Amino acid sequence: MFRALLFAIKVGLVAAAAMWVVNRPGEAQLDWLGYHITMHVGVVLLGLLVILLFILALHRMVLAIAALPKSWKTRRKKGQQEKGYQSLTQGLTAVAAGDCRQATDKADKVRQLWPQDKGLSLLLEAQAARLRGEEDVARSAFQKLLQNKDTAFLGLRGLLANALESGDTKRALELAQQAQKMHPREPWIIKMVYDLEIQEKQWQLADQTLKRAQRFKAIDEKQAKSDGIVMLLARAEKEQNKEGKTHSLKYLKAAHKADPAFVPAAQWLAAAYIERGKKHLAKAVLERTWKENPHIDLIPLWDQSAPKSKKADGAARLRWFEKLVSLKPDSAEGQLAAAQVALEQQLWGEARQYLNMAEQLQPSATLYRLYAQLEDALGHIEDSRIWFEKASEAPPDKVWVCKETGHIYESWSPIAKPHGSFNTIIWDYPRARAALTSQALLPQNELLITAK
Repeated sequence: MFRALLFAIKVGLVAAAAMWVVNRPGEAQLDWLGYHITMHVGVVLLGLLVILLFILALHRMVLAIAALPKSWKTRRKKGQQEKGYQSLTQGLTAVAAGDCRQATDKADKVRQLWPQDKGLSLLLEAQAARLRGEEDVARSAFQKLLQNKDTAFLGLRGLLANALESGDTKRALELAQQAQKMHPREPWIIKMVYDLEIQEKQWQLADQTLKRAQRFKAIDEKQAKSDGIVMLLARAEKEQNKEGKTHSLKYLKAAHKADPAFVPAAQWLAAAYIERGKKHLAKAVLERTWKENPHIDLIPLWDQSAPKSKKADGAARLRWFEKLVSLKPDSAEGQLAAAQVALEQQLWGEARQYLNMAEQLQPSATLYRLYAQLEDALGHIEDSRIWFEKASEAPPDKVWVCKETGHIYESWSPIAKPHGSFNTIIWDYPRARAALTSQALLPQNELLITAK
């Protein structure tokens, strides 16, 4: 509508000019080289207009001819850009498909078409080099990408992948931390930094990153809490290996306070108190955890925390374990622990009583083995054989097992060896694969932390 209005205004102006000329008639005379020319003013003005239009057309033609080289160069450059993008797309597709030869050919073509490019062509060149196994060439291309602020992150990510594949976690961590500075809120980068800090056992940095990961939803709240507790135990283990051991007990207390039901924290803290001669503190820790989560790994520590007088007297030792049973009477673990002590002290009646109670709570292979020991001690060979058969047919007892690999461990640890996963050892039934192959226990250092 605006254009139509503008056109109408122009037509109106031309019409008004024509009327102005018509209303003012007259003649124009020209004397030149002996010629005398007389013309109407309108004809003169029309001639001038025609001359003006001719000059304008001639000017445009000259400009167009002058612009031909530049226009040709522009079209040629545009064609190169389009061909370059096409080759780049085909090259990246070849990289994704693992076609080394085509990726290399397309990378070379892109470099020919885009000789001044410092971005995507270098990325394709680096990826093609990685497919060929030329890591030095790829690393050099990624380094060049770092020089361009628009492609620096691509270069950083390529170098990071290179470091991870080569197993250089220290270098990978440095690169991941640089990436985090460039994109501080990106969850996957935060998670990568966190995982690498754990692999490098930089527990203090990992603890800080864990808080950041929880804030930006890189790790869910439940996992973050669990990781935080395990990290405290890892830091305690690290301090335990030092001569001073000044902070080990502090970390163990913090871990136990964060989750009293977490058995390894209670186990390590109780062991630390026993080492320091503070059995009453160890007893308090074990009692608190046993009420929430009775576990067989706490039983040896409960025995160690007993006063010397109760250890010497068999009946007193049984009463000490009866106290453990009273803390959680519905626990089969407590009943079995008392039955074991009764068997050791040759208190057969008490042993059978506790075994009967445990059978009502939770039958298990361990229970049947203790029944077999009791019958064997009483000379009932046939009954003992029957119980041993039941034990062999019963489902396996729970063990410390890595939830990622199914490997079974004798004791819990923050790091699952040999693969090195963090916080993946749990108390659970062994996987069917491990049970069928009768997998042997992997060696694992005893990690009963002591503190001084």
